[in-house]
Amino acid sequence: MTKSVPGTVDGAGKHAGDVVGAIPRAEYGRLAVLTTAMPLAVLATNWYLPPGWNLVGTMAVLTGFLLVLGKAISGVPLALLISERNLMSLSRFQALVWTVVVMGGYLTMTLTRVKTGGQSAVGVTIPQELWIAMGISTTSLLGTPLVLGGKRARSPDEKLVQNTSVQLAEPTTDIDAHRQGVLYANPDMTDARVADMFQGDEVGNTAHIDLAKVQMFYFTLIAAMGYFMEVAKAVLGGATDKMPEVSEGMLALLAISHGGYLLGKAGDHSNSKPT
Repeated sequence: MTKSVPGTVDGAGKHAGDVVGAIPRAEYGRLAVLTTAMPLAVLATNWYLPPGWNLVGTMAVLTGFLLVLGKAISGVPLALLISERNLMSLSRFQALVWTVVVMGGYLTMTLTRVKTGGQSAVGVTIPQELWIAMGISTTSLLGTPLVLGGKRARSPDEKLVQNTSVQLAEPTTDIDAHRQGVLYANPDMTDARVADMFQGDEVGNTAHIDLAKVQMFYFTLIAAMGYFMEVAKAVLGGATDKMPEVSEGMLALLAISHGGYLLGKAGDHSNSKPT
């Protein structure tokens, strides 16, 4: 929904004062309730569920909050995974997965210490290796638009546009109308699909599977699931003074997969030329 001019009435008869930016004023009340209910739900989960289940419950609450937030603001539950090109983003996915796992574990340990009367509720130590793992994840999230930025000022080869048109069964006029430079884009957020996370970014390779993305997807799942099990083991054992460490081998795998992911984006896959 576009921003209306103050004091005017739109075609539906609603005053423009009912709209601020892209969010109707009616949604602000729901968002206020949502942001209040989420910490209360996390507190109740950790207070009443047994060890282990409190971790699962906390992560479920955090995930549910993100889904409802996306629906309230953008009209799409998975909005936080969708990039500015209206495509599902792998870098956003891995960042959110790590956020839910690490934040869920930290909250669970903190609230468990509150419940058991620990000396310092926020005295949960975060090891250096975990900071590095989160930094690698954030680098991919922030580095992706930087790597792709220059490609918005270039144009793809017309033959590759035609090839992609045939492979995707999409008119070339639609591809040209929505692409951003050589970068493929969807017209609307509702067009985003999970398959986007495994396809190339450019018009020239969007109909093909990007192996660097597949690799990073699997490494992200393996690392996140492994770390979740370590956190669950610590919570079940009552060790809530320190978040588990990430092994050097896992850090190396994450660094390699994320590096390959970013390098894969840097190449020219559309025989592009300056606009």
